[in-house]
Amino acid sequence: MIHIISCDNLQKYNDLYIDQFKLRHQEFIKRQSYEVREYNGMEFDEYDTPASVYLVYSLDGKKSLGVSRLIPTTAGCMLKEHWPDILSVSDEIISSDTWEGTRFCVDSSLPPEFRRLIAQEICAAYLEFGLDKKIGKIIGLMQTFILKSVFSKCGIIYEPLSKISNIGSFRKLQAAMMHVNLQQLENLRRATGLREVTQLTQNKYIENSIKHAA
Repeated sequence: MIHIISCDNLQKYNDLYIDQFKLRHQEFIKRQSYEVREYNGMEFDEYDTPASVYLVYSLDGKKSLGVSRLIPTTAGCMLKEHWPDILSVSDEIISSDTWEGTRFCVDSSLPPEFRRLIAQEICAAYLEFGLDKKIGKIIGLMQTFILKSVFSKCGIIYEPLSKISNIGSFRKLQAAMMHVNLQQLENLRRATGLREVTQLTQNKYIENSIKHAA
């Protein structure tokens, strides 16, 4: 199950909120040697703000096994602020209906099939949350093998926003944008067999998707 954590429900998800910073420390600092801020076994940066929303996979509501962070580009955009030179567009990515996905990771100690499921559920949560909040586009920077092996295999169509680039010690990175719409969610569900992965099942978009897919 994907839990959606924001400043509106931190009291309910305090343990899971803290643990996703620990998972990020494990996956980005310890495993991939990111040179980013850390404190007491937690990784964080300037985009962990009240505007941030965290999509966290957990079995018990306390232990984080996968996470991605979403933030409105109008509240901060890592792509434009840190790597504007690689973008084929710039001002166009900042808008009220465009959010940025960052810090996408899954616990690397888990079995491969379980990791694949978690990654698929995070992708589905992007779309379920996006439809619920009337988000039009989600942008991000990822290694091309993740874009292809995770997003494309989930049936998600994305558009490149940059050429494939090397940044520091990281190779074959590409900025991309995916449109958030019902067709993307239906494609993902057909490709993965997933149904609802968040608690947004009462949303009219999700209800329509279920009826259409039935």
